[in-house]
Amino acid sequence: MYWYNPTTRSTETRPAPRTDEEALALLDGSLNSESFVTEYERLRDSGMGIEQALIFTGHEFRLRHLEFRAAR
Repeated sequence: MYWYNPTTRSTETRPAPRTDEEALALLDGSLNSESFVTEYERLRDSGMGIEQALIFTGHEFRLRHLEFRAAR
């Protein structure tokens, strides 16, 4: 999958996670990990698949990072 990794603030291509635990591990390791996990879980609860929820989570935080940079 191709996605924006909010923990590293970079885009990357990697195999899609097969489980929620694998997806959550990708979102761990940042001061903002709790926000990333909350967004991922909200999307999963709405019925999205693992890969799609992870991609959408990355997209949401990429937009926030860009918005923050523009506001400086």
